[in-house]
Amino acid sequence: MEKLWDLDSLAKLRKRLGLTQRELARMSGVSQSLISKIERGRINPSYEAVKRILQALEIARAEKGAKLLAKDICTREVIRVEASDPLSKAIALMKRHGISQLPVLRNGSLIGSISESTIMRKLEKIRSSEVPVEEVMDEAFPMIPEEASLNLVRQLLQEYPAVLLQKDGRITGIVTKADLFKVLESRVEEL
Repeated sequence: MEKLWDLDSLAKLRKRLGLTQRELARMSGVSQSLISKIERGRINPSYEAVKRILQALEIARAEKGAKLLAKDICTREVIRVEASDPLSKAIALMKRHGISQLPVLRNGSLIGSISESTIMRKLEKIRSSEVPVEEVMDEAFPMIPEEASLNLVRQLLQEYPAVLLQKDGRITGIVTKADLFKVLESRVEEL
């Protein structure tokens, strides 16, 4: 976690908070030129200027933390399998990407899910690793809008191993318990 007093990371933190140099300057009562010079390492700002900038960043970070949405914590690259793919492909994808579950699609439409726990639970019934994923899969992960609250995500993750995000009918991201833990971890580090 970046410390707010690390001026070398000011630009990165400002961008992560979705602020322009002009907005940060307005919030902190300093000039945009000063923000620019600090970010480029061209000036050693006064203590008072740094204090005002850091206070503005703290306020922005607190506001953003209070308004985090599902899209803010999701993984955008959704690794998936087709229902007709062999189970061995699903297992290989999970191993290669270090993940434990995958959505299952048929012609671009979500129809199920496959996870390590599903495979373990159904291991005795699996005749071969070449059986189609659709013969082993579980129900589909819930799909919610990108703008959904973290509270809704948290509630769904108590029942499902993952939640898919969608916009305009397309899958745009996935949130797992690990993603939620990262948010929790960063909030604990801030205390």
